[in-house]
Amino acid sequence: MSQFKVSVTACSLADYLYKNIDFNSDSFNKYLSKQKGDGGLNPGHLVFIADLEKKAGKEFSVILDELTKGKEFDAFNLGGPAIVAAINAAQLSYGSNVEFDFYGALGQDDSADRILDIVKKTPINISNYIKRAGTSPYTRVLSDPNYHAGKGERTFINNLGVCENYTPEMLNDTFFDADVLFFGATALTPNIHDNLTSMLKRGKKNNCINIVTTVFDSRNEKNKPGKRWPLGESDESFSLIDLLIVDWEEALKISGKTDFLDAVQFFIDMGVKSFIITHGAKDFFVWSNGEFFKEQPLTAFPISMLVDAELNAHPEKRGDTTGCGDNFAGGALTSVVKQLMDGKNAGELEMTDACAWACASGGFACFTLGGTYHEEIPGEKLSHVKPLYQAYLEQIKTAENE
Repeated sequence: MSQFKVSVTACSLADYLYKNIDFNSDSFNKYLSKQKGDGGLNPGHLVFIADLEKKAGKEFSVILDELTKGKEFDAFNLGGPAIVAAINAAQLSYGSNVEFDFYGALGQDDSADRILDIVKKTPINISNYIKRAGTSPYTRVLSDPNYHAGKGERTFINNLGVCENYTPEMLNDTFFDADVLFFGATALTPNIHDNLTSMLKRGKKNNCINIVTTVFDSRNEKNKPGKRWPLGESDESFSLIDLLIVDWEEALKISGKTDFLDAVQFFIDMGVKSFIITHGAKDFFVWSNGEFFKEQPLTAFPISMLVDAELNAHPEKRGDTTGCGDNFAGGALTSVVKQLMDGKNAGELEMTDACAWACASGGFACFTLGGTYHEEIPGEKLSHVKPLYQAYLEQIKTAENE
C-alpha cells in the first residue's frame, strides 16, 4: 500500500504557560474586556498583545508582571491548533503507513530553537516548517484551574510574529499532493485565512479531503465588532469542507446567528458535509449529510465519563486545559485517517468513532501541562489514549441501550 499523506498548515507557536492565575483577582479584572473587540482579556479567548497594549496604555511586559505577580512561566510547550492536532494524530497513528507533513513558519529566535527541540522528537515531517526573519509566533497562556467551578479555563495573549506574513505561496505545490488537507485555526495565519476558499477549492481539484478547525477570530472581531466572521474569500468555503470542527461561540460568530440551532442550520444550508461543534466541558454536537461520514442527524455527544471521574478523584493528576480543543481535533483527524486507511470510502465513515478518538484525545490533554505530549518512546501516547477511546465507545453503547 502506498503511503497515506496528511498535509497540515496554519497555527503553530510557542506556548509560555502560567499556572494558577486567578481570573477573579483585581489585577486580572483590571484588563478585562468591556465590549467586543476592545483588546481586553476574555477568559477562554485570545487577544493580541498589540491590542492589549493599546487598551491598557502600557507595554506588555508591565501588564504581564501584574497578571503573574512577576513570576517566571511554569512551563514551555509547543502550541497551536494546527501543529498540536497534527502531532496528536501522528502519535496516535503509530505503526501505520501515514505521513503527517506540517507547513508553517518560525522566526529566528530562542522560541524557534525551543520549538524545534520539541517538534524534532515527534513523528511529524517538518521539512516545510521554515525559518524566516523575525519573531516566532508565541502565546502567553494564563491558566486558572479553579475557573468554571473547578473545570478550569485559559486566557491567551498572542503575538502573530512571522505568521502574520505567511502566505499560501509559501506552502508550495507539495502541500496539495496529499490525501487529507488539515487547516488548523487559520485566523491566526491571516493570509492563509483570507485565501482559504481558493486553497479548499484547489484541494478538491486534487481529490483531497478538506478538514477545517477554527479559533476565536480576534482580528475580524476587532475590525468589525459584532459582524459575521468571514471564512476565506467567500461563503463557497463551506461547501468545500468535508469536516468542520468549531466551538459553540465560533459557530455563532461565523454564522452570524445568535441562536445555536440557527447556526447549525446555517452550516447545513451552506453545504458543509459534516461538523462537530464543541462546548468546553459540556456536551458537543455532531451532524453529517452522509457524503463524508455516514448520515447523522444533529446529535449531542457527552464528554468522557472516565476522564471526568479521574480528574475528580485525583485532582493531583490535573494538568491544565491548554490544548484540549487542539487534541480533540487531532483525535477526529486520527479517526478519519484510520478509517480511510482501513478501506472505507467517503460516505462510509463512522462519526461515533471520530467522536471517541476526539473525546479521548481532548480528555487526556487535561492530565498534561500544555497541548503537546512528549513521548519517551514511540507509541506511548497511543497506549494512554486508546483505553480512553475504548471506554468512550462503551459509554456511548451503554447509553444507547438504556
